[in-house]
Amino acid sequence: MAECFIDEITGDITVNCDHMAVTGIESDIVLIPFGAEDKTGSAIDETNSQLITDLVLKAGKTGFKLEGIKQTNSHNSEFVPGDNQTLDGHRHRIGFRILSPTTANRAEANKLSKGGKYIAVVNRKYKGPSDQDAFLVLGWQYGMKLVEMTENSLENKGAIVGALQSEDDALEMDLPKNLLDADYDTTLTAFNNKFEQAAV
Repeated sequence: MAECFIDEITGDITVNCDHMAVTGIESDIVLIPFGAEDKTGSAIDETNSQLITDLVLKAGKTGFKLEGIKQTNSHNSEFVPGDNQTLDGHRHRIGFRILSPTTANRAEANKLSKGGKYIAVVNRKYKGPSDQDAFLVLGWQYGMKLVEMTENSLENKGAIVGALQSEDDALEMDLPKNLLDADYDTTLTAFNNKFEQAAV
């Protein structure tokens, strides 16, 4: 059987008292339309398949910033055990709150409901040693689709609240991948630039 389906740990899972888990993300999420990524041009670390060392989009493509304040945006990953007919997988999910429900933002939010899939990149409050563990990529293999969007004038101060999530028949094989392009500052610059690639 393929090694990706049957694997076992080969090292200790340790506690580093100087780098304990921290709640939350740094407000914003970058959404990348699924298919805009260049998986051939992007690079995965040869010794750790959980680490993307260069996230590259196709020529002329860009991600889009989903801005948040404090902890109005979030991410989640859940292991989903399979059975005799289905594979184990991981359900990736992001939650968001559109705090300025302007006509322009409503138009973009509405497009999320039209069946497209998205990859999401988040910058966590947790940074890890040398800030090398800050960024996570969700939906890298199969993307995530809109599963919730509500707008209630009496809740969340009237903000539009939604979530993107892995489809049940297209769960990711792994946890969200880490992203580190050389160092934190380089990766942050790419994130702030929404991983935009110039047209050829």
